[in-house]
Amino acid sequence: MVDLNKILYFLLLLSVYFFSGYIFERHETVIIFFLFFSCFALTFLVSKKLSLNEILFFGISFRLVLFFAYPWLSDDFYRFIWDGLVIGENINPYEYTPSELMKTEGGVGTKKIFGELHGKMSNLNRLNYSPYPPINQFLFFLSTWFKKDISFSLISMRLLIIISEILNFFIGCRILKKLKFKEEKILWYFLNPLVIIELTGNLHFEGFMLTFFGFGILLFLENKKFLAFFPLALSVGTKLITIIIIPFLINQKKIGQNFKILILFFGLLFFIFFFPIGINNLPKFYNTIKLWFSNLEFNGSIYYVIRYLGYKIKGYNIIKSVGSITPFLTTIIMLSLLFRKNNQKIKTILENMFLLLFLFYLISMVIHPWYIITILYLGLFTKYNFQIIWSAFIFLTYSAYQNSKVEENFYLIGLEYIVVIGFFIYEFLRQENIKTFLRKKFLL
Repeated sequence: MVDLNKILYFLLLLSVYFFSGYIFERHETVIIFFLFFSCFALTFLVSKKLSLNEILFFGISFRLVLFFAYPWLSDDFYRFIWDGLVIGENINPYEYTPSELMKTEGGVGTKKIFGELHGKMSNLNRLNYSPYPPINQFLFFLSTWFKKDISFSLISMRLLIIISEILNFFIGCRILKKLKFKEEKILWYFLNPLVIIELTGNLHFEGFMLTFFGFGILLFLENKKFLAFFPLALSVGTKLITIIIIPFLINQKKIGQNFKILILFFGLLFFIFFFPIGINNLPKFYNTIKLWFSNLEFNGSIYYVIRYLGYKIKGYNIIKSVGSITPFLTTIIMLSLLFRKNNQKIKTILENMFLLLFLFYLISMVIHPWYIITILYLGLFTKYNFQIIWSAFIFLTYSAYQNSKVEENFYLIGLEYIVVIGFFIYEFLRQENIKTFLRKKFLL
């Protein structure tokens, strides 16, 4: 029997994604918010009624609707295409900034497509060296290999991302099954409006990173631990963020095994990073990555509170001081989670990864909406659900773009983090057993 509610949901969502991708622009925040939260509400209403096949079919369909759309919420894709084309010109993308290349006589600056890309990308991208790791660069190159055309490159990137998303669906379902979770939980990744809009719509490559990462976790679950570190290294080569959570998988009882894994993993990273970047360009790459930790600000939580106090006490922005402390705080949190009870169990390992990433994001200075897709995926393999709520509320940060000048709405940011942290504390205490936790921590 045909379920009319599901058909209505399907047609409504197709329409909403179409209007989002082809009709409205980033500054039309009221309409964009209405469309996004409509997607989220409709997905929530049918979440318990969809089978795995329906989740797969709907998810692919919603992504295909956006296949020919120009990214409307982010202009990073201009830099992606630039880097891919630069590689095609046999130029190392880590060696020159786009503005430097435009000034070279008889070089890429004389070609129309480079001038068009340079004119459309942000100053942040124009004036800085590429921050994207080598595997990501290869994907950029692949999307520009057949034809030097912006529209064709967008379609090529989108095709690659959709393929990675379909792989994420099957890999995620396999991991859920092995961990004895309901496979239908994959819905909160595969049908999540944030994931569809930010990855397929806005062409961010977190999905590809999660394909490698998820495959590594799956191999680890199948007790192929050494083999698992090949795709795990590729995930770091796509997006650096996974490097802070992979150490949890190295924490094995046998010291000799740990040593072999460390040699293998860092050896792989050496080959992935050293040769494509080049020894002379490594400082440029490092300084560009460091820029994100010491000079940029967007959607911070704890950091914004510290910044406010800094202004009150010091009288100036203490961003550089806070940025230098963040790596040390992350290391302390990691070590405390590494020595957590039952840390040899895979469910505990995945939960520790999830908690470390969440806490890392809380102390970070820049949290764009697509950043949290990683913990949204990891959260599938835990008992936490607050990250699903965050995937809805973080979209409020696009209110910053309703004018030509980026201006964040601190009331909306405050609302975002009050809700997210509140739900996190509730779920954390509930899982730890509230009474036991209070007795242990506060001697009650």
